[in-house]
Amino acid sequence: MQGDLSTKSPATFGDVIPSVPGRLKCKEVYHVVMPQYNHRYGTKILEEVLTKCFDDATAANHSAIAVPSLGCGNLRWPMATVAQCMIDTATKHAQSGGSNHLKCINFVVFDPAVYTAFINEISKRTGATFPNSKQPSSFGSPAKVGSELELGDTEEVTFSIYTSSVQAAKMCKDDINKMAVENTTKETLDEPGLENMDKQKVLSTLTTIEKENDIYIDIDVKAGKIVIKGDTKTVKEAIIKIMKFIKKENEEKHAEVDPKSYLRAGNKQKYLLALANEKIKLPDYWTESARKNFLTKFLDKLLTTSSYDTAKVETKRYQAMVDMIDKTWRSDLVGQGRDAVGLNHTGLSVTGIQRVENPSLFKKYATKRQELFNRAANKDITTLSQLNVNGAVNEVTTKALGIPELDAILYSEVNEYFLFHGTKPDVTTTIMANGLDFRLGSEVGMFGKGIYCAESATKADQYADDKNGRTTGEKKMFICRVLLGKPYVCTTVPKEKLQRPPCSVCKKTVCTDHHQQFDSVVSKTSNLFREFVVYDLTQCYPEFLITYKRV
Repeated sequence: MQGDLSTKSPATFGDVIPSVPGRLKCKEVYHVVMPQYNHRYGTKILEEVLTKCFDDATAANHSAIAVPSLGCGNLRWPMATVAQCMIDTATKHAQSGGSNHLKCINFVVFDPAVYTAFINEISKRTGATFPNSKQPSSFGSPAKVGSELELGDTEEVTFSIYTSSVQAAKMCKDDINKMAVENTTKETLDEPGLENMDKQKVLSTLTTIEKENDIYIDIDVKAGKIVIKGDTKTVKEAIIKIMKFIKKENEEKHAEVDPKSYLRAGNKQKYLLALANEKIKLPDYWTESARKNFLTKFLDKLLTTSSYDTAKVETKRYQAMVDMIDKTWRSDLVGQGRDAVGLNHTGLSVTGIQRVENPSLFKKYATKRQELFNRAANKDITTLSQLNVNGAVNEVTTKALGIPELDAILYSEVNEYFLFHGTKPDVTTTIMANGLDFRLGSEVGMFGKGIYCAESATKADQYADDKNGRTTGEKKMFICRVLLGKPYVCTTVPKEKLQRPPCSVCKKTVCTDHHQQFDSVVSKTSNLFREFVVYDLTQCYPEFLITYKRV
């Protein structure tokens, strides 16, 4: 090598001088001439040197080149500057196109601090992190570890790692593996309707999304499956785009018929069946952001039960609820009954109403309601107002008031009502996040462990604080949507605490001969207030949180 170099002309800064490799196991060695770092000239000379090396290697038909961290030693080039310049120049060469035999550019780094500079530069560009990145602590002859890594389930990528020791190379390999696992993901969408869509349009759209998000998409039309692989964040963004596309296609292909059109035509059964089979939607008076999120957060792991917001209630509906509270108030019954100990106020003054928007919780409620629509279409449910028990009509007080702003958003065909539920302030957040859950209650009511609701604000108010330690200040109660479905009107207190509604055939509380139960229990005993009890968590949605004071 020395003999070959002695025949070359004298070199100046920026020159690249090739020589024979001597005993080194390579085809050529490039010797470069670099000055000490001068910030006034920036990285221009380093870029020129690297470009010459890459161009010369390409011209000589070399398939790979190994480059040390040029200038980081006695020439005192900033390590971060060198890392940035070397990666930039290599990237430009790789993207230059044309006939390029140079397939692999290896950066050989021995110094721990320089290693860190390169890792940091890679992290800045990719957004990836090397969580346990440590510098080699000992130096010796270079060690190479060739490793085939699987990034998620994407194509295989081979990395050649050169470090000061085998141990350091393995450490670097582990870092890259961990980065690959933590920053890539694979999701599978099940869309059975794909086979009925325009296949060319589907393929074209998915190809565009694949390119825009720099991910991998595989589609099996017959199986109705779409597999998306790549960076975790961009995969989620791509999924949302895909779901919006599929939703739009389905809506255009199968324009939904308004269920009310059947009702206007006098066909109640078709109306109920249409309600049972229509796509679940959030109430149209909920905020736009809640309804938009409901359409895009299609995966259960993305749409969590703890995801909720509170929203301002429209003026007319706000006043309607205040009216419902006032008109169901029974001042003559305040302080009466075992749960009304210590109460002697004359009324309630509402200080605020918030709408609870929990899309996941409402979806479960709406799914249960669709089940009841289907049963109502088959005449398995009789509205509570039509039930005649012991000569008495059983319409719920909140419904009998005839408040249009509230009645219009309920379905009486499945005995859906707005009912009150009093609760202590410290559990309101849990209820808004996860719904009412009788399993967490401390007491068992007269009709067993269930969700108890009332048609009178007076009754609900009894549970806003501890009966053995009444407090002053603001109190809370919920106005809930409740699905009574097929109710069991109970005229006597059952001897045993109920675990579920009685059998709808024989009326026994425990029945092994039949398989149909009522959906709820409505008490019609000699007690002061009627109680409405459901035993299925999905039959109750706490939609409005009322804040009030006792006056």
